[in-house]
Amino acid sequence: MRLLWLGLLTLLTAAAPVLPGLAQEGGRPRSALPTLPDAGDDIAIVANSRGVVFSVVDERGRIVSNLREQDFEIYEDGRRQTVDLFRASNDLPLMLAALIDISDSQASLLPIEKRAVDVFFDAFFRPGKDYGALLTFGGEVGLVNGLTSHLKSLKTALGRIEREQRFRDEDNATPPLGTALYDALDITARETLDGRTARRVINSGGTRRAIRRAICVLTDGRDTASQLAAERVAASLRRRGIIVYALGMGDRFRFGDVDREALEQLCAATGGKAFFPADEADLEQSFKRIVDDLSGQYIALYRPTEPSGAAGRRPVEVRPRDRRLRVFSQTEYTSD
Repeated sequence: MRLLWLGLLTLLTAAAPVLPGLAQEGGRPRSALPTLPDAGDDIAIVANSRGVVFSVVDERGRIVSNLREQDFEIYEDGRRQTVDLFRASNDLPLMLAALIDISDSQASLLPIEKRAVDVFFDAFFRPGKDYGALLTFGGEVGLVNGLTSHLKSLKTALGRIEREQRFRDEDNATPPLGTALYDALDITARETLDGRTARRVINSGGTRRAIRRAICVLTDGRDTASQLAAERVAASLRRRGIIVYALGMGDRFRFGDVDREALEQLCAATGGKAFFPADEADLEQSFKRIVDDLSGQYIALYRPTEPSGAAGRRPVEVRPRDRRLRVFSQTEYTSD
């Protein structure tokens, strides 16, 4: 059976981006981030099978990347499942959306953030294999560049981002648009990472593919305008198996401007992490740690033991045998 599942692995030719040793911005040399490893394998999920991508952290919140199949059990609808394939998932395609806060409170940081995101895209992106999207938010959410496997398109779109422009009346007053962080995360998850283009990528060629999904948000974490509650958005992200990483920065890196607790709770609920860089160099280092985290995930394939013809929402749970470990994964799916 294991040989049968391994036979489903389709070899893709995907060249990793070639990075210069140093990137030059504003006359100051900057070290480029290391790229994710590229084994070049894609996993097809055949009919009557399911794939679960998950990450594991220890008691101190550190990614655990050396675990084996016997270290876990998979449950669906409370019934233990037989795992047909288990392995590290760092070679799976990655679908990542960068979400940038362009509200007034972030105006002075925008050039720094754009430079860091540019290097970050270089670090994780494998053209023809990975997919990236670029969105902005303040009072409203803007799609700067939809999901694409073309790195150049993302980098060009990144250069066009400007701070949010607000109408001012004759008294130099602005309308209270606020910042809708949680609404922006929800829209990014539903419309970008789980939208029509994403579904077409996942189901390309008539075969469902295993894929990793994540959001990287740059913000001070202060939400003043969302219609959705933080807990509801976090639950929706968990159901979809979308990890959130946050770069928490206030105006001119002032920590007092950042809602650390809100960002930490949001990221912890999805299996991601929140970082609070003190300067531009620290921001680049934080992005490097995100790259490291994304390379430490796993995938398990199984065939559900559900009754024939059954359909509806199915809860899924990955249980580590070591109860000191914590697993983050998609928590349910809708069967056909």
